[in-house]
Amino acid sequence: MNWFRSKVFCFPLLLMVAGFVVAGCATSGVDAVTGATAKAQVSGPGTLLLVSMGTGDTDNMTMRARQAVAAADIVFTMGARTDYYGELLARKTVYDAGHRLFFQGETRSGPGHPGPKPPQKKLKGKTPTGAGHGPRMDKSPEEIAAQREKTRRIIRDAVAAGKHVVILDNGDPTIFGPHIDYMREFDDLNPGIVPGISSFNAANAALQTSLVSGDAMAVTLTIGRLEGGRDKMIAGMIDAGETLVFFMVRDLNGFVTSLNALVSADTPVAIVSWAGSREKQRVIRGTLGTILETVGGERVPNYLLYVGSALK
Repeated sequence: MNWFRSKVFCFPLLLMVAGFVVAGCATSGVDAVTGATAKAQVSGPGTLLLVSMGTGDTDNMTMRARQAVAAADIVFTMGARTDYYGELLARKTVYDAGHRLFFQGETRSGPGHPGPKPPQKKLKGKTPTGAGHGPRMDKSPEEIAAQREKTRRIIRDAVAAGKHVVILDNGDPTIFGPHIDYMREFDDLNPGIVPGISSFNAANAALQTSLVSGDAMAVTLTIGRLEGGRDKMIAGMIDAGETLVFFMVRDLNGFVTSLNALVSADTPVAIVSWAGSREKQRVIRGTLGTILETVGGERVPNYLLYVGSALK
């Protein structure tokens, strides 16, 4: 009798425990039978990520970046471009991320305006592009303001509805990236950055050398400009043994000619074009005194300019 009572008592108790387990699995999104994690129903705040897609070929993208894009409900790319990413953006809702859309610094066009882009030669049948992937379109201040408001509304409404939003950038978004100001604009949404290979990383691999070995104990990444007293500062850094990597050099001929007047013509130089691309990547070596002759007036696309002792 005691045995029977104990079994009768235990049976409903086991049922209650099993119920709690199943309920717990359902709440956590874990299948009670297979143990597999199910896709949770969206019921809370969504996410906002700035995702590096790498540089050069698309297979330089990290697995984490690919997973973030695959999980995204809404995608922002420069110019709303999708063709570069193949099937990855198929059936995704894609919007234009702009170019420095939320930039708040001072420019020659005034605060908060990215400024006009240098004129670009339009190739037959092609859209002019800047460094990286996607067109850089000139817009009026009114058009930019309207795009900002539209973008704010799309992102905030989506995250509030539990959707996942990604902004795609090539290279390292934190090194002269055009979309880094999304992080400040939407700081209250707790955004994140998915890191990836930069053009700097890929160019270093193409050069097959250490930038901080031997006498070259420092490397500086900077923009390719010499005005505002930067010329003397940069010359002093090169003379001190630093290696400088210049991004966005708009006028290679003028820039190198100006450096030649400040630094020894024997200073080693390297140009890495289309870093990370199997088909297009190219390395051009020389010195400040010879590099322009080597280039021969060619318009080198999408390049970084290295100057300094690490290239010896």
